[in-house]
Amino acid sequence: MKSIFKRGLLLMAFTMGLLFHLSAQSTLMTIQMNDGTERTYSMTENDRVYFEDNEKLVVEIAVYGRGETSERFNLADIRKITCAETESVSETSSTSVYLTPNPVHDVVSLRNLKSKEALQIYALDGRLMKSVEASEGQLIDISDLPIGLYLVKTEHHTLKMIKL
Repeated sequence: MKSIFKRGLLLMAFTMGLLFHLSAQSTLMTIQMNDGTERTYSMTENDRVYFEDNEKLVVEIAVYGRGETSERFNLADIRKITCAETESVSETSSTSVYLTPNPVHDVVSLRNLKSKEALQIYALDGRLMKSVEASEGQLIDISDLPIGLYLVKTEHHTLKMIKL
């Protein structure tokens, strides 16, 4: 039972982290094994990571001009998985803009906006889901959006949002 719970937590944490990081143009993913060895992958939007039979982690890397290579790892053999953005839009600047609350249910607002800005909410597959003009503290109704992960773009910032 403990093993199943541990795998479930690993699956949930990895999936959330990977979805956030795959929104970047390139992600560095490192898999640390229980025996101390590590595998590192430079991932792009053409690569895939998924679970097979709830027992294996599959990493598929598209190699330009040579098709795909894939590797499978038993979940029981994995100690830690980390993802780091190597090329992306920055979420921080001299004045950090942030969403509140996040995760969100129905209504969200932006903090630290200097002026009224165009705001677009994108699904992770790139579809524009909502477009509004937003100002500091304005409540934005997102009750019509399905549960999921989103990228929220303003004129100068890109933020991540979880809709519950």
